[in-house]
Amino acid sequence: MVFGKRKRDQISNEPENPILSDNLEETNAADAGGGEDEKNEQMSMNCIQLLLQDQNKGSKIGKVLGLCLMRSVEKELSPVKDTWYVHGVSVVSDGWSHCKQDQLSNVIAANSRGAMFMYCGVFNGVEKTGQVIGDFLLEAIEKIGPSNVLQVVTDNAKNCIAAGREVQKFENIHDDKFWDQVKEIVRITKPIYMLLKFCDGEGPRMGEIYERMDNMLGEIKDIMATSQYKHEFSSMEQIVVTRWDKMTIPLHCLGFALTPRFYDHIYLETPAPGGFTRRAPNLDKEVVMGCMEAFGKIAENTYEEKQLRDQFAEFQLRKGIYSMPQAQMDVVTMDAIDWWSIYGSQTPELAKVAKKVLSQPISSSSAERAWSTYGHVHSLKRNRLNSSRADKLVYIHTNLRLLSRYTDGYKNGPFRKWDIDPENSCLEESPLELEDMRWADLENDLDEEETLAD
Repeated sequence: MVFGKRKRDQISNEPENPILSDNLEETNAADAGGGEDEKNEQMSMNCIQLLLQDQNKGSKIGKVLGLCLMRSVEKELSPVKDTWYVHGVSVVSDGWSHCKQDQLSNVIAANSRGAMFMYCGVFNGVEKTGQVIGDFLLEAIEKIGPSNVLQVVTDNAKNCIAAGREVQKFENIHDDKFWDQVKEIVRITKPIYMLLKFCDGEGPRMGEIYERMDNMLGEIKDIMATSQYKHEFSSMEQIVVTRWDKMTIPLHCLGFALTPRFYDHIYLETPAPGGFTRRAPNLDKEVVMGCMEAFGKIAENTYEEKQLRDQFAEFQLRKGIYSMPQAQMDVVTMDAIDWWSIYGSQTPELAKVAKKVLSQPISSSSAERAWSTYGHVHSLKRNRLNSSRADKLVYIHTNLRLLSRYTDGYKNGPFRKWDIDPENSCLEESPLELEDMRWADLENDLDEEETLAD
């Protein structure tokens, strides 16, 4: 008993931890003047400071503060976890080794609210087989809730692929009915994705967007005709048309009306997706009104506007040079801008407008790609670059890439089209594949014609 009393007296006479005292005083000050959120934030900051100062000592107070801080953060994450029931979760995992060569694997729960770090496992001295990684991922699925997990994302190493097979054996996540519904939704939204992918590309797009928008709705109608969601087509069509009405501008109509291919009688006789009948641009009331509005904005006075309308009528009615068989044949095989350069001499003012309008893009993707280049130049390893130097480097890199597209090596050879959507080169209907298929078909047609002629 004497020893216990002496020990207590010794502890009571020891000087207080100055760091702990200062932090407690700050916390008490925050309690005196601030809301509950400010108190919790101040307490969290104090705990973090204590943990950083205690990281090399490993004392009990550090462990206690770490647990308290984790509980506080976990409480704040409740709104994020609530979204798991509605939006679902993707379990994302990756391996890594730090400076001490410990073999680590983390688990992230990601959805629309962001990527939440859950925990990290240590695999020192353990062979990371598919079974081991699978058990590690299944533990995370159990913590999140099997009904909330939609997919598991890892790298493509062989052991991770084997782990994926182990996870698929877990019946709650491998629900065939659920994935059938997912496939159906992907099939319905594929035309929307393909249109967005087209708009995201660089180069002239103004003449194509209007027709592609109509074709997209027709493709969705064809797909939904055999789908369990066919009764939802009218609602989906209304949503898409409402969005289009907000985004469309008169130049879209003018670009559509100035594209010669859309007046070709063979093209107009081709069935359109969705069972719709194709119409020439001059027979569409919305297109004609958009063209007139665009002419009013482009022309500097009423005389020029009247001149553009008259020349537009000559083009649509195929008068003069536009009635030549050569002009009618070239609308199918020739680029619209090149076509106007050759056959636009009869209506020079309209041809000038057509070449300018048809040469324009329809999105800001090129500006967004410039930021990707900027992030590559001004990276963490080169963070001492000032804005002026980074601007010069981005200017040089971007424009040298632009100039390289006009070289012979870019058009032919092993480096042909080296920068044409490299991230999409393996996707279905990628731009490069479409171009290869297009020219291959033309070459086959020419071969067949030569055979028949012989």
